[in-house]
Amino acid sequence: MKKAVYFFCPDPALDEVASGVLAALKDMLPLSESGLVVDGMPAYTFTDAAGNRFDFVSCAYYFSHRYETYLPMANKNFADYDVAGYINWHGGANAPDKVLTVHTIGNVTTGHFAPSDPVFLRNLAVALERGRVDAGLDDFSTHTEATHWSGAIHGSDPALIEAFPVPIFDIEIGSEPETLKNRAAAGVLANALLRVFDQAARPKVILCLGGIHFDDTYSKALLQQELPISIGHFLPTVWLVGGDYTGQRGLDFLQHALETVHSGVDAIVYNDNMKKPVKDCVREFAARAGLPLLKHRRLHTPLDIGWGAAQ
Repeated sequence: MKKAVYFFCPDPALDEVASGVLAALKDMLPLSESGLVVDGMPAYTFTDAAGNRFDFVSCAYYFSHRYETYLPMANKNFADYDVAGYINWHGGANAPDKVLTVHTIGNVTTGHFAPSDPVFLRNLAVALERGRVDAGLDDFSTHTEATHWSGAIHGSDPALIEAFPVPIFDIEIGSEPETLKNRAAAGVLANALLRVFDQAARPKVILCLGGIHFDDTYSKALLQQELPISIGHFLPTVWLVGGDYTGQRGLDFLQHALETVHSGVDAIVYNDNMKKPVKDCVREFAARAGLPLLKHRRLHTPLDIGWGAAQ
């Protein structure tokens, strides 16, 4: 039996995605109150046919923006769980619309990273994509994003990311107001949450360094079916530069990111459109870690990748 917990802010005035997904789960499943009450709201639980337990916890505000408030509750009740997730809306300047996304958690510029489990990341991403197709959401697309944590821009201490020992992901719908209300998309996301344990086999795991926030190369590699590949963390170029990933500082941050990936990493994949000091740091890190260093374009033909050498 495995255990998953998902956190929601069910106030539609704050988060129409979380409220819509939680409503979809209540329609889909015979939920029971777990006995936990947070902010006056009962948490719910469901056990599937395989004996896996799922907990759905409502918080009056975004968990990721109030870690100081909600972390003690999470550690007290869920520290022994296998996976966790925030259900959220995606937004921001120039944010693409009609997207289903899942990404790992970290604050790249300060070198803080939550635990990541690539098996569960891929299960969620594949379930989102299959659900999108089955629901006929042809104008939507499924993605992963750069590793990030929105709490940092709302005043929370990035070090708190590492105080919850469970692999955790952000699972979102974005980005325009009408899209956030889309019931079919909410249903797809709700169903995907229950598919997080579908596959137990470990895929090939890559640590992605460089690229843009929504990088199609990494998303396509995650979703393709030729050779199962998943992502430990994805550190985009802008934050590698902003966090000064050079010299010993950069090596230490990259090693820390690597160490937070459950089951380890098979290769470092990098976008070579980076400044030379950052690129040199990436190359030295891969050499020290004894891992293959692959240019990101190699992911276009996954069956041709040689996992034992730099390419």
